Amino acid sequence: MNAHRHEIIIQAFDHFRTYGFKNVTMDDLALNIGISKKTLYELFKDKDELVLESVKYMLQNNQEKTEQAFAHSKNAVEQIIQILQLMESMMRGMNMVCYMDLQKYYPSAFKYLSNHKQEFLYACISNNLKQGVSEGLFREDIDIEIISKFRLESALIVFQNNIFPQDQYDIVKVNAQIFANYMYGIASLKGHKLITQYINEINKK
Repeated sequence: MNAHRHEIIIQAFDHFRTYGFKNVTMDDLALNIGISKKTLYELFKDKDELVLESVKYMLQNNQEKTEQAFAHSKNAVEQIIQILQLMESMMRGMNMVCYMDLQKYYPSAFKYLSNHKQEFLYACISNNLKQGVSEGLFREDIDIEIISKFRLESALIVFQNNIFPQDQYDIVKVNAQIFANYMYGIASLKGHKLITQYINEINKK
């Protein structure tokens, strides 16, 4: 990818995540990035393309971090804790209208996000559950497919501004509550103890 184009995608995504995809215009981006609108349109045919490329950048970046977290975790519980921290880092400073903007106004980008969710994220959740069961940290009676789909959809509820308005809820706290409910719900007695141990260690920092 053209280095200049890639840098513009990164800067554009920073503006989108702060103000929402719909609220930021191509004029705003050109002004804030410090390039002419003509140059912006030479690199991207329209805003839809730039939004799509920004979403691709975000998902690729998150995928790399997720894969690293999974690779360096000692067990399935630590994997979940690492993902919780990754999600919290991602959410800080993000305007929660972003998800609804994609759903309503940018079908190509939303389709790409949905495909990523159904393929990569579903596989991560499913593999984590299988590993946790085999390690004795998650309950043996959980249905991997059902719980994977449940977790996939419940993870996205925090981005729905009509359910958790950003001016009324701390979205990081909401996510932590949903995550804790999920973790303790799937955990065995052994897993419960390990989850509590990890959370206590985090709270001490």
